[in-house]
Amino acid sequence: MKLPYCWNCQHHFKLREIILPWKQKCPVCGKKQFLTKESRFNTSLFGFIPMTIIFLFNLFVKLSTLNMIIIGLFIILLFLIIAPYFYKFTENEEPIV
Repeated sequence: MKLPYCWNCQHHFKLREIILPWKQKCPVCGKKQFLTKESRFNTSLFGFIPMTIIFLFNLFVKLSTLNMIIIGLFIILLFLIIAPYFYKFTENEEPIV
């Protein structure tokens, strides 16, 4: 898996550069980056995985509230690290529908 690149200058982003993709500008050319429709759809589906894991842990494994919070934060952090590998950028904001 590779991190995405700028639609204008083909600069390959580093992980720390694209943590918040909705506020993303290319550090080389300064152009605004918009997530493609497919990227937003795929990462939104991928976002349900942490919620499902947390729900299943709560349903089948009786853990304390503090342990559930720690597990939930770990899963969300893991999602934030993995999600940028599924981003693709374009020059225009595309409608979801």
